[in-house]
Amino acid sequence: MRIGVDLDGVLNDIAEWHFACGSKFCLEQRINRGFNPKGYYMEEQFFLTSEENNEFWRQYIFDLLIAIPPRQYASEVIHKLRKSGHKIVILSARDNQYLNNQYSGMMSYYVKAWLDKYNIEYDELIINSKNKRNKSLDIGLDLMIEDKASNVNDISKMIPVMVFDAPYNQNCSGKNVIRVYSWYQIYQEIITKFAALEII
Repeated sequence: MRIGVDLDGVLNDIAEWHFACGSKFCLEQRINRGFNPKGYYMEEQFFLTSEENNEFWRQYIFDLLIAIPPRQYASEVIHKLRKSGHKIVILSARDNQYLNNQYSGMMSYYVKAWLDKYNIEYDELIINSKNKRNKSLDIGLDLMIEDKASNVNDISKMIPVMVFDAPYNQNCSGKNVIRVYSWYQIYQEIITKFAALEII
């Protein structure tokens, strides 16, 4: 199978990172407008203005690019899937929006460096993909692993989607939607529902 894998929220736990770094930023900036765990973007979660959101990313973009760890067993499970013959396509909407000055245009470099750092294997890497539904069709995915609700809802109209559980995607459901909570659950679902794999 050709398996699409999102980056933020699937390979890493972007929700936990948002909550941790966002609450620190708001305390330091004396911003106290409440908290919305069901928001997807930082400005939705902490009710930030556009200027405050830009300042957050100015301070924390390299923490996201370099320091955020992958989810437990993501690398191990992906290795098993590839060894069993599956193709892994990392399909991310990440772009260069918050990379300024001398770092502008270097998102692909940082993503590859992060994947290498944590030994996360892949067959193809696609970033800056704003329409994942169309891209999934174009590149012939059989399954997508995603966390963003709008992407789950759009892509699941065509192919099965495993939605990695997060506060902001609780309303995702349907016959093509499988909720998952860990990478070994993903592996088990693929073994039992999608393919006959040799368990290594």
